[in-house]
Amino acid sequence: MTVASMLVTDSNLSQMPTMGKYLKLVLFAVGALVIFAIIYGLFVLLLKNNSNYKPALLVNMSLCLALGGLLSAIVYLIAGKSNIWVNGIVGFISLGGLALLNWKTLEVPQSDKIKITVLAAIVFVLSLF
Repeated sequence: MTVASMLVTDSNLSQMPTMGKYLKLVLFAVGALVIFAIIYGLFVLLLKNNSNYKPALLVNMSLCLALGGLLSAIVYLIAGKSNIWVNGIVGFISLGGLALLNWKTLEVPQSDKIKITVLAAIVFVLSLF
């Protein structure tokens, strides 16, 4: 969400040459992939005693975090600003959806579902700032 809002809020982007725009977009995409990999790695660490959950987890994370980035960009384009309320609502929708999808689709014990739901809540709190 932060990467999408940083890309949308950059006022210098319209004055950059084409190569600069592409470079900035690539840098933001690499940053988003690194954040995605860190969160995915944390989920895998919490679920290390299970198997056959990785494809479902990857799809759940991709859907929910892409939805969060899209919502963040749309809200910023409409409202023209980003604050803690916008981050809270978008984060609640995307990360709450992630927790719900993980709870419903992952075939892991309930204790592991609680662990990954708590991790989603921690990521939500971190996304507010």
